[in-house]
Amino acid sequence: MIFERLADVILKRSKLIVALWIVVLICAVPGILKAGSVLDYETTDMAGPDAESIEGAEVMGNYFYTSDTQMESAVLLVVSFDTSEGMMNALALNSMILAELPGYVDESGEPKISQFIPYGLFTAQDDPNEGVVIYAAVYNQEMIGANIVSADTPVFRGLIAGILEENNISNVTAYVSGSPAILYDTETTASEDISKIDVFSVLMILILVGLFFRSFVTSAMPPMTIGVAFGVVMALMFLVGQVLNIIYMTEMILLVSMLGAGCDYCIFILARYREERVQGADHELAVRRAVTWAGESITTSGLAVVIGFGAMSICSFVMISSMGVMLAIGILVALIAALTLITSILAIFGEKLFWPTKMASLMEGGKAHKGWHGKVSRIGHRYFTRSVHASLKHAKIIIVAAVLVTIPAAFIMATSESSYDMVGAMSSGEAMDGLNEMENYTNGGMIMPNYAILELTEPLGSIVEVPTGGGSVFGQLYWSNPGYIERLSTISSTFSEDDNVGEVWGIYVWDSLVQGAVGSVGAQGAMSDHEYTMEVYTAAAAELPDTLMKQMSGVIGTIVSGYEAMTGHEAVYYDEGLEASMDYILNYVLATSVGGTNENVGIPFALDYVKYTVITKDEAMADRSMDTMKFMDSTTSKFASENQDMVSAKWLTGSAIVMYEISEQVSSEFLKVEIIAIALIFVLLFFVMRSYVTPVRSILTILMSVVWTVAITHLLFGGLMGDGVIWMIPIILIVVCLGLGMDYDILLTTRIKENRIHKGMSNDDAITHAVTHSGSVITICGLIMGGAFGTLMLSSTTMLQEFGFALCFAILVDALLVRTYIVPAAMHLLGDWSWKGPKLLQNGRAKPPE
Repeated sequence: MIFERLADVILKRSKLIVALWIVVLICAVPGILKAGSVLDYETTDMAGPDAESIEGAEVMGNYFYTSDTQMESAVLLVVSFDTSEGMMNALALNSMILAELPGYVDESGEPKISQFIPYGLFTAQDDPNEGVVIYAAVYNQEMIGANIVSADTPVFRGLIAGILEENNISNVTAYVSGSPAILYDTETTASEDISKIDVFSVLMILILVGLFFRSFVTSAMPPMTIGVAFGVVMALMFLVGQVLNIIYMTEMILLVSMLGAGCDYCIFILARYREERVQGADHELAVRRAVTWAGESITTSGLAVVIGFGAMSICSFVMISSMGVMLAIGILVALIAALTLITSILAIFGEKLFWPTKMASLMEGGKAHKGWHGKVSRIGHRYFTRSVHASLKHAKIIIVAAVLVTIPAAFIMATSESSYDMVGAMSSGEAMDGLNEMENYTNGGMIMPNYAILELTEPLGSIVEVPTGGGSVFGQLYWSNPGYIERLSTISSTFSEDDNVGEVWGIYVWDSLVQGAVGSVGAQGAMSDHEYTMEVYTAAAAELPDTLMKQMSGVIGTIVSGYEAMTGHEAVYYDEGLEASMDYILNYVLATSVGGTNENVGIPFALDYVKYTVITKDEAMADRSMDTMKFMDSTTSKFASENQDMVSAKWLTGSAIVMYEISEQVSSEFLKVEIIAIALIFVLLFFVMRSYVTPVRSILTILMSVVWTVAITHLLFGGLMGDGVIWMIPIILIVVCLGLGMDYDILLTTRIKENRIHKGMSNDDAITHAVTHSGSVITICGLIMGGAFGTLMLSSTTMLQEFGFALCFAILVDALLVRTYIVPAAMHLLGDWSWKGPKLLQNGRAKPPE
């Protein structure tokens, strides 16, 4: 038998095995130190390459004008106020900051920020003295290219704080926000979270294991063993990170998974050794039996966990697949450490690992047996004796009750809405506070717009560039297809019908806006051509969506003055060249609603792409915004279908749409992942348990606890707390719990199998003996693993809190309720059917008693 051979190797080569682990750990140090460098703090760049949203993003990058001042890429300064004086100070910050920017330089002395742009004043509807002023800070190309804008966030925050302090401004609140700042806060929060989780997880394990074994030496062994394994896994993560993007939360989930499951494996080895020693076995025999029987149990359990995590690796969403790969590797290394490292240390030191407790004191009549440890042990033994007797006596009632609880829980699981707000769930801090403040006064989706892109069969028009004579050029856009423009205008109006759509940027013909503005402005009167043109153009810009209007109003004077300088005469509002210049700035540069194929950078080039920018009222990834995306998709699909003579292709893209498409893709794929995990775990249990029925019973009881967990998680976070359960948690939880939750089922069932098949006990006696002798170990292991996952609730991010609660609840329910009551009841009702299997696998079984 493989585990008997392993026991022989450990007893003969224990010192060599420990030395090999030390060498491996030393060799892993360089990788450990660099492991953090491969962690990714973005999620929207982890979709599969064939996703429509990813193709749309490529089209947008290739055929549309890209500005560094766009809200998606800029660092935003959100200044809130609630008094008229505060509003004036918020507006005055513009000049104060501009005065400081020449001294805000990088290491080479170059200015970090190339532009600082007032983006707009937004006030409350019922109080014009309450609101926010938003500024966009555009960093120089070198910093953007080096991807270090995010790292500059704390420095920029220090600059703003210094300006407020120097000018004694206390009636405003400034938030540095935007995508780069969110990224920085996410990374910083993750580092702070893992430092807290590390400490609490290890302390909890030390205390629980120390109390269970009455030894602080023993309590240190499982976390030390898994600590070595974790170091090796960190080095492996650095290597895997060269190939796969690894999301930052993988490190935290990996840590608690290895501490929880790995320490369980170590404890089961130590507890079996102690049990054998207390029953009179000598040191060598106790080690051999611990490795042989506990080793088989934890190996089966560990392989089930590896299968559960490994099945996630086939998902096309890199965030989940890479997490699955690393968690599978982590559990495998933890299992190997439990089988070889802690067993070798146990073989070397034996009873000394349990100091100051001596095995003799644990025996009947010994000192420890008479003390508080003995009292607690006897209380535990009585509890598990009574629980197993109750389970056997009331087996049918227990099973019926479990089914009755599962039915409504399954209904809640199937009908509850999931949340798609990945930004809110993964981030916290000043940047998110700034976004929330923005949402109070303007559209929450401002920094993450959604885009609908259409490729046209014929161009809408073309762009030309007119030399100014001073070495620069003036861009002009000339429309050539009014029929297409008229048909395309219906898309904007349809998008606007959604009650969560705050703004839609589409195609704007400047001449049409001007004609409407002339009627509202009235006759030119005594105004000069320049003055009248400015008046009319300002009125025309007022017809645009609010955010776009603010941008356009800010550049009208510059465009008109530049055109006048180029032509040498005062501008008139109906000048065809001036209107073409306004169309160019409005549609190509600001709204970026038109684009075209310009492979050779030739001028003129045709505009055969059109883009609609949709800004939602709620945050871009909020639940209501997901419904808006579905509406956008149906609208553009219907338009493309009804106008095939005009539209040759369509795409929806944007950060939020990428995440939505990922969720849909993962949801469709995870059924396959779950089937693979269930099938492989069934095969594993089939060969280990040599039974047709036991693997099915094990999987069903695990799925039952998963249903309960998902339901209670929805009720707590979605109902009571109002945060909503992130879409990926329920689907990942099924696979994770199939592995981790199987731990305790396997630990209990293999002990029942040992009693029934190898020791010849009756079915009920085998169940009773297994529960009473392994119940306390399974309970302490459940508390450790559940507690380890529970430390994730110390995180400041909603996603990890939900993961922590769900996994903690699932593990505790499984260890304390399902394995203690439901499994014994089910196996009692099944009787010998639990061990019916192929005759080929029955060899070597002891004949059960009559």
